[in-house]
Amino acid sequence: MSKIGILVASSNNNLKLGKKLAELAGEENVEAELINLVDLELPLYNTIEEQKNGIPEVAKDLAIKILSLKAFIVVAPEYNGVMPPVLNNAMSWTSRATDHWRDAFNEKIIGLATHSGGGGQKGLQAMRIQFQHLGANILARELLTTYEKQLDEDVARNMIQQLNKLSNL
Repeated sequence: MSKIGILVASSNNNLKLGKKLAELAGEENVEAELINLVDLELPLYNTIEEQKNGIPEVAKDLAIKILSLKAFIVVAPEYNGVMPPVLNNAMSWTSRATDHWRDAFNEKIIGLATHSGGGGQKGLQAMRIQFQHLGANILARELLTTYEKQLDEDVARNMIQQLNKLSNL
């Protein structure tokens, strides 16, 4: 059985959503590892930073962890109609910490989720574009929760089951 990574790019409602997804995975007998990208405190990626200080050890550790997993749920809020900077920054460092920039996500299976105070759909679309560009296979169904719309646990369980099944092929 494979382990599912739950990448969270928030320390508020999306972190709560990520923890709930990890709990549901456990109930489905699927091992899940929650990785809160905010806690990593990665420096803002730019080429000058990389040339001066190299790739941070925490970015290398994240890349190794991501390389070891076959499936993920990416949980991130919508920021100004796209994904949050912490997610984009973590993906930038990850792509630099591997031999080839697509190595970490190429052929991985990914489900997308968000808790949004606004619409959320544009953030999910931005994540879909980025992870497809990185070579991942994105599940068609997404999880979108808001203050008014709670998590549909049946849909979440289905996503977890799909990720588990597809990552074990």
